[in-house]
Amino acid sequence: MKTQDNALTAKLNITFLSKNNIVLKLIFALVFTLAMAASANVSIYTPVSPVPITLQTMTVLLSGIFLGSKFALISQIGYLMIGTAGFSVFAGFKSGAAALSGATGGYLLGFVFAAYITGYIFENFENIIKEKIYLTLIACLTGLSVIYFLGYIHLFGLLSSVYHGIALKILAVKAFDMAVKPFILIEFMKFFMVIDSAVIWKINIRKNIAKKS
Repeated sequence: MKTQDNALTAKLNITFLSKNNIVLKLIFALVFTLAMAASANVSIYTPVSPVPITLQTMTVLLSGIFLGSKFALISQIGYLMIGTAGFSVFAGFKSGAAALSGATGGYLLGFVFAAYITGYIFENFENIIKEKIYLTLIACLTGLSVIYFLGYIHLFGLLSSVYHGIALKILAVKAFDMAVKPFILIEFMKFFMVIDSAVIWKINIRKNIAKKS
């Protein structure tokens, strides 16, 4: 009887911890949603592009690394929901569903996919890529590629709809010059900031676990 009671207590403890863990992750997902709103408006516009330089790509990649795929996805969907609901959380203090069809619409959609993909690679490729820094590098580079691919495709589509008489090849180059080229250097810098943050965080987690054991 005592053994059964102990087993039941253990199950209840696991359930309790699991529920608490989910609540904690949801809280951190909300934190990243708010961080997206804040980082969107730490922005600089350049003369060559309608897309501003922000800290959002860094926030998206960090959400994937820290929260994992599912909760990073929740954080980004939450960000889009509060933006389309009318809160001024998009770059340039914009809001509403119209922002999704504007110049930055592809990036906004890219944030959702990139957060999930970055988290998924970091969670599931650990057995294949043993070294944390390389795992983080691949996860973040993939996520960043998704953001800029969707941002580029969307902007190319907008240019194509406006400039009907111009060859697609010219528009493709113009879209690249506006959607990708101005951000390469700054993204390179942010990219390694993310990797440093993620690796340091993981090392600290390992040290805490080692101390407890």
